[in-house]
Amino acid sequence: MKKPTCLAAFLIPAILIFSAILTSTWLRIGETPPWRTKAASPELQAESHASAPGNQNFTPFRFATYNVKNWLISTQSPEKSTASKNAIISILTAAKPDVIGLCEIGSARDIAEIRRLLRASGLDLPHTYHSGGSDRVRHLGIISRFPITSAHRPDLHISGKDYFMQRGILDVTLRIGQNQVRFIGLHLKSKRIVHEFDQELVRIEEATRVRQHIDSILGKNPDALVIAYGDFNDTTRSLSTRIIFGKFRTPYYLAPVHAKDSRGESWTHYFALQDSYSRIDYVTTSQAMKRHVDKKNSFIIDNPLWEIASDHRPILVGFR
Repeated sequence: MKKPTCLAAFLIPAILIFSAILTSTWLRIGETPPWRTKAASPELQAESHASAPGNQNFTPFRFATYNVKNWLISTQSPEKSTASKNAIISILTAAKPDVIGLCEIGSARDIAEIRRLLRASGLDLPHTYHSGGSDRVRHLGIISRFPITSAHRPDLHISGKDYFMQRGILDVTLRIGQNQVRFIGLHLKSKRIVHEFDQELVRIEEATRVRQHIDSILGKNPDALVIAYGDFNDTTRSLSTRIIFGKFRTPYYLAPVHAKDSRGESWTHYFALQDSYSRIDYVTTSQAMKRHVDKKNSFIIDNPLWEIASDHRPILVGFR
């Protein structure tokens, strides 16, 4: 009886140590590390470009991603209200972004309307691009101060399935100063329950297709300046979101910008049906782009008009 007791005394601590090593390794390789950052103050939110020096060959700019909740001219019933549209324009004009990535817009006429209203409000962003997937109603768009040098049309087919990404992948390259910056806009399947398929599984499949596209870009050029952003429709720890981020500490990892609002809160979406607040919108960067993130001038915009405008709050990220 003594031998099994001795063996157990040896094996149990060994198993615990081995499990700890495996857990530690997984956290280092596959997970996003916590980023402890102070909340942006209201004064910082009112500032324009950061004045701190950065790469002399890099032109500073401000980027905002925003789900504008069904800005659809003729397909929505009831139609998006004038008060909601005006609130969105007011929020964006006050933030003064140079580039805006939009989710949940309708046709090209809708993005033209947004650009026209922004210009009338004092924010002139002359360059636009409109993109979509199998969903004929809701699309992605980008509005920019900088010229669009190329637009790419990724394969939207879900591998092994007979369907395509619903909102597609917006993929454009902008010339910002001396640099070519690639913007990847995303809007994954919502959490709305449907009987035809599992909404969580669809997000995972869409995220896998996005990750394949990101890998193809960074595989050709690991130093590419890439910003992948949008409404991922799930939280940071979800499988679909982590698939898009990729493996931590690898060349193809997309680093999320952990922005907060002026109160130190990090939610970007209010789900009225469940009375819940969560972060489901993200701005992520390639490793080459990460060094240009201006953390002090990156935040979730908590303008008082947010609830009139949308069920999402926009994220603004400064680059320098």
